[in-house]
Amino acid sequence: MTVFLTTQYLEEADVLAERVGIIDRGRIVAEDTPEALKAEIRRPSVEATPAERSERDAVARVLGEFGEEIRAQPGAVAVSLSGGAAGLADVVRALDRENVRVANLRLDKPSLNDVFLAKTGRSLEGAGEDEELAGAEEAQA
Repeated sequence: MTVFLTTQYLEEADVLAERVGIIDRGRIVAEDTPEALKAEIRRPSVEATPAERSERDAVARVLGEFGEEIRAQPGAVAVSLSGGAAGLADVVRALDRENVRVANLRLDKPSLNDVFLAKTGRSLEGAGEDEELAGAEEAQA
């Protein structure tokens, strides 16, 4: 049985759909599984902020074993994980093995919102508003 779901909530489509089609101005501009669409635009990345600024080069050396360096927050190092998100545990083990301490470690995986932007050149109206609203509601609680 095939069920079609139309939604502008791409997080919902990511969870519920086996296949996703992105329609822009009446044309299908992308169609595949959510994971394949996300992998098509970029790999997951990991960003590490050293515990001490002086350890930035050590963090860069360790992370360099796992992928190509990409733009990061000031003072941090980020790489595109050549082995995907599953490589995060190996990154943690390598940092520990080298006694490199980090203050923050963040995994960033592409979303269907990122796919929509890459395929259409624009964001969905309201993209990100749900996250801002949820943060405001938590602050009020």
